[in-house]
Amino acid sequence: MMWYDKLNFYSKEAGLDVIPESDFFSRSLSEEEITRFPHLLELHPDFQDPTHFPVPPVLHLPEELAGLLSFSNGGAIINGEREFGYFSLQEIRYYYFAYGFPKYLPDFLPVAFNGGGIFYAYDFSTAGRLPIVAVASGNLSEEDTVLLGYSLEEVLAKSHNIEEDMDQLYPIRELSDKEKAHAKLLWELKTLNEDKNNGKVDLKTFLLAKKRIEAEIKAL
Repeated sequence: MMWYDKLNFYSKEAGLDVIPESDFFSRSLSEEEITRFPHLLELHPDFQDPTHFPVPPVLHLPEELAGLLSFSNGGAIINGEREFGYFSLQEIRYYYFAYGFPKYLPDFLPVAFNGGGIFYAYDFSTAGRLPIVAVASGNLSEEDTVLLGYSLEEVLAKSHNIEEDMDQLYPIRELSDKEKAHAKLLWELKTLNEDKNNGKVDLKTFLLAKKRIEAEIKAL
């Protein structure tokens, strides 16, 4: 039994017949690909000269992904809220170039979308274990990647949307006591002004309250 046999596929394709040569993903754009996808050079004209943004030789097809592509060359897997719309062999190269990975994240190989605009990608930037990360397609930078796991089996065993993992990049910070007090006084001042405009407080009461609130804000 293979690791992917227990997964829930909601889209399958014919399996890959032949595993490509080891340098398949590290090659520059071929003339055939340029002819097939002419808009790639319209999007990234500097890819015409491979010396400008060379594709790193470390990029290769991981064994686990080769097995998955041999079973279904592209497809879609779902586990709870987690979607994994993975690319065919040729599509992996297409997305790598179409989204400018050679320019922005050359050592990362996109292999799937989450059902939205977030890539699953292998991170080849360091030696040793091969991490799988999430990165937004519109914000390709190493600082904006989030570790998902170290194997597809591990990553696809989780059932939450990877957008929740992306939220780690911008955690909600707990306000300090001073910031909470400041926000409370601003809300009180806003309410006081609304009450004055609606005729709920007289001018003297308004001015006294306003002076007190402003003094407390200044004292923070």
